[in-house]
Amino acid sequence: MTTDEKEFEAAITRALEQPPSAAVPMDFAARVKAALPAQPKARARRFAGRSVGQTAATIAAVGLVAALCLLAPHARPSFESVAFDMEMVLLVELAGVAAWLGTARGRE
Repeated sequence: MTTDEKEFEAAITRALEQPPSAAVPMDFAARVKAALPAQPKARARRFAGRSVGQTAATIAAVGLVAALCLLAPHARPSFESVAFDMEMVLLVELAGVAAWLGTARGRE
């Protein structure tokens, strides 16, 4: 390597090792905010209380409990009994509705 090439390599190395300088103007945030469109106002909730889904799930849970009470006298603990099978299905459905209602209340 010649002296010129070494100097050139050294100049490139110095240029690459030098960190870039980032300068942000003081009024940058204010200019960006002024350029943004206005935020739309949040809509008010139409229903102040529970949602329609929560109300329907509560009614379904009451109906499931009533069906379980009607099936209970006829259900023998045997998988050959249709009433017992229905009771097990209703219990699983009731557990699902109760789980959904529990998580829906946590989202409010």
